[in-house]
Amino acid sequence: MDADRLAAFYAENARRWDLARSEFQRRAHGWRFGLAAEAGQWADSHAATSAAGPALSGPAGWAAHLVEQADADGVIVKPEPGRVRSAYANRDSQTEMDTAVGFGFWPDDAEALVVHAGHAIAYEDLDPLMTRGDGAAIFEALRRVAESFTEVRVFSESAGSARR
Repeated sequence: MDADRLAAFYAENARRWDLARSEFQRRAHGWRFGLAAEAGQWADSHAATSAAGPALSGPAGWAAHLVEQADADGVIVKPEPGRVRSAYANRDSQTEMDTAVGFGFWPDDAEALVVHAGHAIAYEDLDPLMTRGDGAAIFEALRRVAESFTEVRVFSESAGSARR
């Protein structure tokens, strides 16, 4: 990438960060996430009809798939219309191996804003839930995802990335 294009890329990313912060601050509703009243029934039904978790790339893939399906089915209660998806990972500083999955919320009515959950969920906490795979385990995984949004952080999609 030549110097002019690189400078334009960085300028666009700075603009998007400013826009994301503004989009975040304009919202006065609070960032409350939770589970619908029927989440337990949904979890039992999902457990009875879904494939085993390990085939989905370990705990991160299992949780990401689970959250996307629960969100699409209206099981995750969000502060406004949008989508909840896997958004980031934590890594071990020594091994550089991913150790936890973090989720984000893409509001429908936002150009650059992504709201990141305040903390990621450790694979060691998800792995036994994935292994069990029953309704109670699925419900617990969804509860942990909703709880991870107790505190949120503003984030911006990079220039050139497509909205999820």
